[in-house]
Amino acid sequence: MKFSLNLAQYYSNVDFKSLNVDEIVKRLGLQLGAIESVEKYEKKYDKVVVAKIMSCEKHPNADKLSLCFIDDARSVENIERNENGHVQVVCGAPNVREGMHVAWIPPSATVPSTYNNEPFVLESRDLRGEISNGMLASVKELDLGDEHDGILEITQEELQNTKTTIGDLFSKLYGLDDTIIDCENKMFTHRPDCFGNLGIARELAGIFGEKYVSPEWYVKRPTFATPHESIDIVVSNNVNELVPRFSALIMKNVEIGPSPSWMQGFLKRCGIKPINNIVDITNYV
Repeated sequence: MKFSLNLAQYYSNVDFKSLNVDEIVKRLGLQLGAIESVEKYEKKYDKVVVAKIMSCEKHPNADKLSLCFIDDARSVENIERNENGHVQVVCGAPNVREGMHVAWIPPSATVPSTYNNEPFVLESRDLRGEISNGMLASVKELDLGDEHDGILEITQEELQNTKTTIGDLFSKLYGLDDTIIDCENKMFTHRPDCFGNLGIARELAGIFGEKYVSPEWYVKRPTFATPHESIDIVVSNNVNELVPRFSALIMKNVEIGPSPSWMQGFLKRCGIKPINNIVDITNYV
């Protein structure tokens, strides 16, 4: 089972970030079960930065390519810039446009999706007569999911929530500056209270002598409004001794689509493949 330290921090009143990671791994291994691996996840995103597309025009020699100039607040050194300090990147994504905030993989950086296999390091290269300095990345190339029809668009809300600005490392977004601790599965056989990241966060608090306070949503009894309309469903139960209770909840106006990037990022780090918003929220919970 893969345990995300950032996810544990998010759902905990205990400041795990102030604890030494090596000590966390040591204590978990001694008092809970074997640790199979520890991964500093942000290394996958080394050198990938947040940038803004300042101009986007059609490539003069290719119908399906765009010629973009991006602003990275001059965070990347030793790279050619125009008179405004912006960097030229050629992009073939259909959704690319001026004003977008994007993830820029500059020359000498590794494409994150290739990090653990055969690392692909980018370089400045000629694309139909125009130099492209690295690339603007899709969700798939960033290893956040399988979407690759367009580049990832970083919203203004995401920037504000994470206090991320142009030129910052992309790993600041979506909790990617994470440590993933892979725990041996068999140690949880008799510990259903540790099924999931929240359960291990509670256990970890106890190991360090801290009082854990569960999130309000976790302990609060849910309430559901009485539906204003009936639904034509007949339920029969022929095995009452095995299934003493059956409950259902009506959900309407659900549209299937991709889940938010931050959720896809958490699922990927915990070894779960993002599918769509319905599947992903189920796995996340």
